[in-house]
Amino acid sequence: MFLAPAFLAGLLAIALPLWLHRVARANPTRHPFASLMLLEASETQRTAKRTLRYWLLLALRILLLVLLALAFAGPLVSPRAVPVVNPDARLHAIVMDTSLSMRHGERWQRAIDVAGSVIDAAKPGDQLLLVEAGGRRIDVVHNAVPVGESDKVRMALRTIQPGVDRLDYGLLMSTASGWLGTTRLPVELHLISDLQQSAGPLRFADLEPPAGTKPVFHDIGEPNAANTYIDGIERPAAETLAVNVKTSATSIQRREAVLFVDGSEVARRSFQIGPAVTAASMHEGEGNPPPDLLSQSTQSQDLALASAQVQLPLPPPTPSVRRMEVRLEPQDALPQDDRHYAILQHADPRVLVLSRNREADDAVYAAAAIGSLTTPRLVTEQRNTQEVENRGLQNYAAVVVTDVNALSSAANTRITDYVRAGGAALVMLGPGAAERSVGLLADLPVRNVVTQPTRVAQVDTSHPALRQAEGWQDIHFLRHLQITPAASDKVLIELQDGEPLLIERALGAGRLLVLATPLARDWNDFATHPLFVNFMSQATTWLTGAGASTTSSRVGAVVPTGLTATHGGQIFDPEGRRVLNLNDTASADRLIPTLAGFYEIRSDGGVRWLAVNTDIRESNLARMSEASLQRWQSMQRAAPIPVSPESEAPVEAPRIAIGYWVLLLFALLFVAEILYGNHALAVRREVPR
Repeated sequence: MFLAPAFLAGLLAIALPLWLHRVARANPTRHPFASLMLLEASETQRTAKRTLRYWLLLALRILLLVLLALAFAGPLVSPRAVPVVNPDARLHAIVMDTSLSMRHGERWQRAIDVAGSVIDAAKPGDQLLLVEAGGRRIDVVHNAVPVGESDKVRMALRTIQPGVDRLDYGLLMSTASGWLGTTRLPVELHLISDLQQSAGPLRFADLEPPAGTKPVFHDIGEPNAANTYIDGIERPAAETLAVNVKTSATSIQRREAVLFVDGSEVARRSFQIGPAVTAASMHEGEGNPPPDLLSQSTQSQDLALASAQVQLPLPPPTPSVRRMEVRLEPQDALPQDDRHYAILQHADPRVLVLSRNREADDAVYAAAAIGSLTTPRLVTEQRNTQEVENRGLQNYAAVVVTDVNALSSAANTRITDYVRAGGAALVMLGPGAAERSVGLLADLPVRNVVTQPTRVAQVDTSHPALRQAEGWQDIHFLRHLQITPAASDKVLIELQDGEPLLIERALGAGRLLVLATPLARDWNDFATHPLFVNFMSQATTWLTGAGASTTSSRVGAVVPTGLTATHGGQIFDPEGRRVLNLNDTASADRLIPTLAGFYEIRSDGGVRWLAVNTDIRESNLARMSEASLQRWQSMQRAAPIPVSPESEAPVEAPRIAIGYWVLLLFALLFVAEILYGNHALAVRREVPR
């Protein structure tokens, strides 16, 4: 087959070198002669002897023309399978379980040894394929190679390490057809695993292997393996943390629960747990319809996990979000599940609204707007400014000051300290604010009151507090204060006269929004406009961080990040490495954690933390029953029988173009023809003696 068979007409050019070599004449050699005087004149007759000369050169030239014509014609070839000498040859697919439970004790080293034994047992004609399976990914570590190249597979085996994900046997089997390939030998799928019962799928039917695949199980776990782990945490009271611990150990375990907040130890308590007892459990019979969950037909002895709850005191709440870690000491053979991470925050964020008079219109408007928000729910509390002079603010997620002039020096200092410690505040300026350039308004020059009516000219809709900007241009601002933001401040709303109306600034570890106008009717109609409710709810949601998405997840789960390709952001894993690169920006709204610990998510809305823990199902080391394993093996199907030509037309294999290689061979022969032609056609003359 050819891509362009018309170019085969170029083979007619073979006649050219034949003609040239046929008419080629020898150059006669002239010899000197003394004199022709004594010779009789006669008519000389010449007969040209036409013979082909330089056979090797002729063959090279003909081959060059043939290759050139074939190269332009584009020959296609059909690959043929290499016949197998061994009729019993197999493809040994070695699947290494890299889930969290494989880190228990010496399991991984035993798995490496078993994989080496499988490689050693392979016979001539067999092939080897190496796969690692953990979490949502089934990766081919080394493609199928003949057993003679087993050293490559051994080297690839040394590069695999267990992770912290959970393996789902159903996902492994349902994707096997993809990573095994379609054209292959009969397959023996060697699953080197601890065969956890919790790794089973919801539907037993998902364990069915592809046709022609025989599952072979290599159990490297220990019977009744002991493991103590944190099953979860609860918060029964604001000042108490309850840690739930489980164990499969058959002896009493004495441990300590240690609480760390932001990296510092705050509480420690000793406890004992166990022993786990063996209980008989009856499972569903095989005579019933096949259930979704793994089941077996016999009565088996299962270990009932022992439980304990340890209560630890929590530190006083702060306005900022805090990272909390609980550890079990000393660690056991699987230390990864002896730690639990969580975010310590207010259950229902509380917002404090401060004004000169709690019954004033500005305080009522602000509290009503914030309280109208249902998702997330914010609890509002109205106070006079004098009431915070000797009052702690650490229980509030945000503070709203309707008139900064109503703050006394003591109240101003207390709110400033609150924000610097990680709190958040929305401050509205009023007459006389120019005289209060201390505390909250430090380094923010407030100049004159502008009495010229104006409107909003520009709104930064990329800010989380201003995502819905429709209606700002309809608000009448009769008066406003002139402020000069610092270089580090961010202007969010700008008026038509070029003066900023709303700015965002950082103050210590906290954040601050400053509105250059009060909620007064003789200043503007902002409080009576429908946009006011939307602005107050969005601003306080952003200040409190209550609008952030999930604060806890598990390894391998899909987590919404709140980031978008338009506004961007960055994510750092527990080891401080960047998770996103330039190509991942478009998919930054989703994250699949691969490590346990705290992920830091940075965006234009600030910084928030995501606590990621290991999948608790990996901590239960109970093994699948023999009945389930036998049922799994019995699900194998025979390889499909090839269809006869009489029943169905044969399907042609994809053809491969080799024009490039033909052209490359042409170039090499062309060079050889030039070199040999120069040597064969060189003019040789006799030299007179």
